[in-house]
Amino acid sequence: MRCLITGANGFVGSNLIRVLAQNGYKPVAFVRKGSNMDNLKDMEVEIRYGDLLSPSSVEDAMNGCEVVFHVGAIYSFWERDTSVFYQVNVGSTLNILDIAKRKGVSRVVYTSTTGAIGLSKNQNPLDETAIFNPPPWYYDAWNLKDHYARSKILAQREVIEKIKRDNIDVVIVCPSAPIGWGDYKPTPTGLLILKFLNREIPFYADVGFSFVNVKDVAHGHILALEKGRRGEIYILGGHNIMLSQFFSVISEITGLRKPINLGRSVPGVLGYVVGFILELWAKFSGNPPLITRAQARASFLNLFYSSEKAKKELGYQITPIEDAIKDSIKYFLDRGKVKKRIAKKLQGRV
Repeated sequence: MRCLITGANGFVGSNLIRVLAQNGYKPVAFVRKGSNMDNLKDMEVEIRYGDLLSPSSVEDAMNGCEVVFHVGAIYSFWERDTSVFYQVNVGSTLNILDIAKRKGVSRVVYTSTTGAIGLSKNQNPLDETAIFNPPPWYYDAWNLKDHYARSKILAQREVIEKIKRDNIDVVIVCPSAPIGWGDYKPTPTGLLILKFLNREIPFYADVGFSFVNVKDVAHGHILALEKGRRGEIYILGGHNIMLSQFFSVISEITGLRKPINLGRSVPGVLGYVVGFILELWAKFSGNPPLITRAQARASFLNLFYSSEKAKKELGYQITPIEDAIKDSIKYFLDRGKVKKRIAKKLQGRV
């Protein structure tokens, strides 16, 4: 079966291609010309060039493909031009569904995010039902000026409506916070690990995350294709742990000390001010800020999610978090992203 994968050279996309090839599928990578192709080296994959913002190139790339994995998105908490979030994460998604219907594609697996399901004020994991009855504070994404969250919430809403209205066979998967091999940009979650290694996190607020091995997410996509029910949402989550626990595991693996844990005592106003200053600097430097205003205010919430539905219906499995962290560290080391003096210390430990 020939499968088109958007965002194929990216973090999730490249891992998905690897697993698809291992399972007998014929992956077709949809990428922009000039993109970083390191993750696709030595993989058995057909390359088709185009742009998510060019419907004609998407249509050409879809020729001969029976299914589509729409993984491509802007996964970032800061961009100089915020309109790109909506053009790519919302607009291109709707175009792909329209094109897939015209081309007679049998199924689309759409990669959303747990952020489109919601955030929790306590440590009780949210499940897929939260999307249908969100609490009022769920819409804080608008007030937080988190354009990534906004765009993904809007996109998922539109996809759900389109499934009902246009009778398209779409399965939605919502990965939590992926880590592991292939995070070349890196993504915001991978950046946590890289900045930890490079000693660039002096202190932190102890927020809860659901960290998941990107390999588990890749397998989950295939399970959604094979076993998912049309129109259903499946959370592809991982380990629900506090950031302090996450840093403890990295510290045990690397021997590097943890940054200072400020718990949740940091006033929201202070975090907001720091985020504002860093965002201003980012506009001049072009480098993403260590923390944004949205992240500072969201640090009082938790990103804990339940994957029970995916486990029961799809056979989804969660592997040890240590494996994902080691994969991530090795990837950054192999690509020279870790400072040389620290990389020497890590030799033989990972």
